[in-house]
Amino acid sequence: MTLTLLVLAMVTAANPFRALSARPTGPTAPALLAAVGTTGLLVIGSAAISGPLLELVDVTGPNARIAAGIALLVVALKDVFAAPPGPEPALGGWRAGVVPMAFPVIFSPALALVTVAGASERGVPLAVAAAVIAVAPVVLVLLAAPRSTPLRPLVAAVGVAGTGVAALVVLDGVYAI
Repeated sequence: MTLTLLVLAMVTAANPFRALSARPTGPTAPALLAAVGTTGLLVIGSAAISGPLLELVDVTGPNARIAAGIALLVVALKDVFAAPPGPEPALGGWRAGVVPMAFPVIFSPALALVTVAGASERGVPLAVAAAVIAVAPVVLVLLAAPRSTPLRPLVAAVGVAGTGVAALVVLDGVYAI
């Protein structure tokens, strides 16, 4: 998987507009910090355990890419056809950045599998760097977008892009076999 494909897969898995739909209605700065921090820890943890995890379950890198592409496809189709998640139910205060923003909205199963597949092939530092690049649009959208932003078409548009990226990730895994 090229670094470009890894970043695109991570951006579509994190879907900045899906994250915006889960932004809490109260003060957002503490929640945003908690969301970014929790997502960062989850990405670093996923990348760090990628090699031993794939070895434990006896899965090769190409097969991990195929699995990541399928998970990305499922999340992208959900973005296309289902309504984006709302800010409720959520934990109170800064903890709203953990649930629902960081998990399961930003750090979705697709982002977890793309991180594991990317780290197994490209190494932990590059996978974490790709995740930092991919989460940057999430942070920018959360900070800059007004609350009146029409989210449904934007979430669906990133979902449509995600279906194409998912197909490329699956094909990349198939060709590597």
